[in-house]
Amino acid sequence: MSESDSFIEEVSEEVRRDKLFAFFKKYAWAFVVLVVFIVGGAAVNEYLKFKTETEAQAVGEALLAAQEANDAAEFAEIAEGESGATVLAKLYQAAVLATEGQQEAAAAIFDAIASDIDVSPLYRDIALLKAVMINGRNMDSDELDSTLSSLTTEGAPFRLLAIEQRAIVNLRKGDTAAVLADLAEILMDANATQDLRTRAQELTVSLGGQISAPQSGG
Repeated sequence: MSESDSFIEEVSEEVRRDKLFAFFKKYAWAFVVLVVFIVGGAAVNEYLKFKTETEAQAVGEALLAAQEANDAAEFAEIAEGESGATVLAKLYQAAVLATEGQQEAAAAIFDAIASDIDVSPLYRDIALLKAVMINGRNMDSDELDSTLSSLTTEGAPFRLLAIEQRAIVNLRKGDTAAVLADLAEILMDANATQDLRTRAQELTVSLGGQISAPQSGG
């Protein structure tokens, strides 16, 4: 390589280096912003994760405290907050109101939850079942069957409890035949819990009915 070629190469390298420094000088802020964004984004994600876990713990502790106090007002306060426990707090609130004899207030909360399409189907079913427990005695047979239809279908999570509740309502109305039919349906179901089965057997015997053997599952 000649001296002139070497000189030209050194100059070219110097020019490239100067251009590179000029580029970094001109756009340094962009790299800083990018780094801050990446690092800051990770920090924000960690903060939000921690914040979510902390808030969930706080809400859980508040629910436990309200349960221990058995205080409908405390549950109402939790329900007014922006947390995932709103519906659960409302269910507890209504349950406490019901035990305190405030049936209408409790039923209004259960009915509102049961009719809210934005609420999880599981919570809606619980609320509907609870509403029937409170208002069932005021329903005629057709209304009761219509209200409980979604709860008593095959595969429904609270099917047997709903059938038991229907039996209780029919018992209050003096419809012994309907009660025994509901109890027989429970006793024939192999998925019935022992407590539920015992209640069904005792009520069947007290009404002079026959105990049916459960069907095998599967």
